[in-house]
Amino acid sequence: MARPYECSKMPRTYTRRFRVRWTDCDASGHVSHVTFLCYTQEMGFEAGTDAGYGLPWWTEVGVGWLARRSHIEYFQPARYGDELDATTYLASFSRIRAQRNYDFVRGDATLVAQAEIDWVLFDRRTGAPARLNADVMRAFRPEGPEPDAQSRPLDATPLPDSPPPGAYRTSRRVYYADIDEYQHVNNAVYLSYVEQATIDADASLGFDIARLRDLGGLFVVGQHDIEYLRAAKYGDTLDIATWIGEVTPSSILRHYTMRVQGGELSIRAQTRWVWIDLASRKPTEIPAGLREALARQGVKREM
Repeated sequence: MARPYECSKMPRTYTRRFRVRWTDCDASGHVSHVTFLCYTQEMGFEAGTDAGYGLPWWTEVGVGWLARRSHIEYFQPARYGDELDATTYLASFSRIRAQRNYDFVRGDATLVAQAEIDWVLFDRRTGAPARLNADVMRAFRPEGPEPDAQSRPLDATPLPDSPPPGAYRTSRRVYYADIDEYQHVNNAVYLSYVEQATIDADASLGFDIARLRDLGGLFVVGQHDIEYLRAAKYGDTLDIATWIGEVTPSSILRHYTMRVQGGELSIRAQTRWVWIDLASRKPTEIPAGLREALARQGVKREM
C-alpha cells in the first residue's frame, strides 16, 4: 500500500522540483529507474545543505553516507517534460543510520514513485561506521530521534542469496565510469546491472528486445528492493545470477545476486517486472509462450 505523501505529523522535509530531461528517460520513453535513484541521492545532498550541513562539511569531517538498502516503487510513468515535485524526510534517525523517504508527485498531483533508503554513516578513511553528534542530529530531525509512526524497517523482508540450478548466470567487469567519489560502484549503477542481466536472461531464452516488441509488449520496472552488502570497486568482476521467484498474469518477480569473483556477496535484490502493452502503455497479460519460456529460469506459478 502506498505511503501518504502528505501527513499531519512529519519531520523536517525538503522539497525540490525536477524537470524531466530527455536524457533522464530510457528506451521505453519513461524516466529510468536508475535516474530516479540518482534523484534521491541529489536530494539527500540538498536536504543536508538545507539543514546547514552540505557536502563540503561532511567532506571536511571525513565521513559520508552509504546506502545499506533501497526500496523504490513506481505507480505511474514519468516522461520527458514532466515536472516532478520531490519531497524527502527522515523516517528514522540514529547516530549511525538514517532511513530517508522520498515521494515524487507530478504536476497534476499524481503520485509517480516512492522510495525508502537506509543510509549508514561511515568514516571515509577507514571505512568503519562513524557517529553523529547531538547537534547534527537536532538539525536534521528537531522533533527527536524516535522513528516516525509510519516508517517501516527495510530489512523486514529477507532477500534470497542462493540461486537455484535454473538461474541465468553472467559476469560483468566494473568500469571506471561506474565508480563514484567514494571509489566504489555507486548504488544507482547497480540498477543498470540488474537491468542488463534481465535483458540478457530473457535473450538467452530466445526473447530479446526485438522479439518482445514483436509480441506487442515490454517489461518495465514496477518495484525494486536492493540490499548492499559489500562495495564493488573498479576492476572487480561481478558474478551475477538471476532467477524468477513468482509470476502473476501481468508481472514477474526476479531475484538477483552479485558476487565479486573469489569474494563475498556484494548485492542481493529483487525486482517486480510488469508486462505492458506497447500501444496502450498499460499492464496486460504476459503472452503464454513467454511465460512458459521464463519457467525454465525457476518460475513458481501463482494460481
